[in-house]
Amino acid sequence: MIIILKKVSPKTQLEDVTDFLAPAVYGHWLNRRGRIERILTFIQKNIETHIVRHHVLVDISPDFVAKRVIKALNKQYLAGKYIAVSEYKVRTWHNDGRINHGYSYLRNQNNDKRINGRRNEYEDFISEISASKYDKA
Repeated sequence: MIIILKKVSPKTQLEDVTDFLAPAVYGHWLNRRGRIERILTFIQKNIETHIVRHHVLVDISPDFVAKRVIKALNKQYLAGKYIAVSEYKVRTWHNDGRINHGYSYLRNQNNDKRINGRRNEYEDFISEISASKYDKA
């Protein structure tokens, strides 16, 4: 399962993220251990307002360990900021509410506000930094 750490401090290093995740991922002697498969940090900038946001994607296996990490680390302190930890949902054409699947009569009834893109047209990705196959065990 992929989890996302939203609005991370720009000063956050890869070692800070792994140290932050380690107690929940590796657990104590009664819990089953998980492992960190991949870490991806990316920077998102709004071109209009010049607001820069830093996010981190972490691939954790197995899934129940990732759920334990979300529950344990949501709204915790990491490198100077309280961050939100949640599941990262990959959007495909099967689960995309913006695509017309032939149910236009339902859209008119529900007044669906998700027809347009969720991302602001002025937002852009600046860079990506990846660490693949990271395993601390």
